[in-house]
Amino acid sequence: MTTRESLLIREAELLAQLQALGSSLADVRVHIAEMEGINRNAITYNLPVETLSTIFEIGLSDSPFLATKSKRHFYMEDRWSPLPTPFEIVVSSVSRRWRNVALQTPRLWTRIYINVAQSAHELLDLYLCRSKICLLDITLSRRKLRWERNCDPFVNDAKVLIECKRYLEQLVPYVRRWRELSIRRDDCGLQLSDALAGLANMNAPALETLMLEGYSGSFTKVFSGGAARLSSVELIGVLFSPPPEAVKHLKLYPSGSFQLSHAQFRRLIQPMHSLVNLHLQSGVVVESPTGHPLIDLPSVISLEIDLLRSHGKCVLPVLDLPSVETLTIHAGVDNAIESFTYIPRLYLNLRFLKIIRLSEYSEGAKSPVDTAQEFISLFPSVRDVTFHGADPTPIFLALDANRQSTDELLWPQLSSVTVIPAIRARVTCKKQIWANIVKLVGERAQLGHPISSVKLSLEVVVRGTQRQQQRMREQVTLIEC
Repeated sequence: MTTRESLLIREAELLAQLQALGSSLADVRVHIAEMEGINRNAITYNLPVETLSTIFEIGLSDSPFLATKSKRHFYMEDRWSPLPTPFEIVVSSVSRRWRNVALQTPRLWTRIYINVAQSAHELLDLYLCRSKICLLDITLSRRKLRWERNCDPFVNDAKVLIECKRYLEQLVPYVRRWRELSIRRDDCGLQLSDALAGLANMNAPALETLMLEGYSGSFTKVFSGGAARLSSVELIGVLFSPPPEAVKHLKLYPSGSFQLSHAQFRRLIQPMHSLVNLHLQSGVVVESPTGHPLIDLPSVISLEIDLLRSHGKCVLPVLDLPSVETLTIHAGVDNAIESFTYIPRLYLNLRFLKIIRLSEYSEGAKSPVDTAQEFISLFPSVRDVTFHGADPTPIFLALDANRQSTDELLWPQLSSVTVIPAIRARVTCKKQIWANIVKLVGERAQLGHPISSVKLSLEVVVRGTQRQQQRMREQVTLIEC
């Protein structure tokens, strides 16, 4: 071990000692304050126990579960910064009375977060005891310590898996109280199959949410004993098959080199007859869709698909989704048009279409007009369309060209348009968006199919003259964002 690693380990030990001393110091100050009657004048001192307990429960719901940091347009877990002190620990350290109330508030101890890289089995026992018969929200996560930052990510995998198994064995006797179970991994490819083998035949009657992230190459069943209330499932890089009967929300993503065959994908998703919301990464299936039979999912009404990392593979051609009303596409406009027109399929009931590309720069979409018109024709009943960070130019040009032809009007029910350009979109792009919107609104009004609402970012609106802006407000409800 290098001198630097030794110093980092020593630093971690001293920080732990400092935290323990700080906690002891806080306890001493609480006792001193109580002896001197300092807290008797506090507003909360004489609150009834029931009121104080309710305040604690509300505070727990608003407190952060994991340390997060903003990264562009979304949040991700910060795996290096120390986690904040849990809210329930904070309030139980303020005074003896607060501690007594906190310990007698079972719902305050139902949210359990465990870093499987550390040993905290006694603390887990405390949470399991204090939560009494309340349902539990459990997260097992592999968070590296600061001194591990530059270590080989695979060195401690065996130890982590052993700890993960131990924690699960500790939790299994309380399986009837599990409401949420989330198992996360860090940047290394953590093999979960062995750790989760004990869940194969379990019955989890109260389980509603299941999130598994890691690496598993074999098709493995979990909770085959039953999970009648399991409605939300998220699988990232794993192939575990939960009871499908009640699943309404499914998110399915590959991780690293992990992808499914069409047979595995079908075996997982086809039995989910109650599925309503489906969130996929297009490249989750490794094989080409050619020659594979359709997977009929008539219950799905909301589809969210990520095309940004599909690597040329697309699962769309094998999905038959006749009831979809809301479609969210994470991609540039060109990519969306190419993917959906590759093997076209009608979405007759679609009402809400969103194309989202969360990038600082615009990609400058250039799809041919006829291809863009084919894309639009796949969704004949669209009423509300949104472009967030994606260049809508090909769609607007296709709609304009359609007006000049003798073909049937595309998107005749269109009533609401939202355009939010990329953060660093060029001025010419914003001017083009404004010009396209002005033309579209005017033409639809002349054709007797008026648009009622337009939502634009302020950077786009200011590209129009005062007269154009006034005219736009006379024709539609113009919302600036």
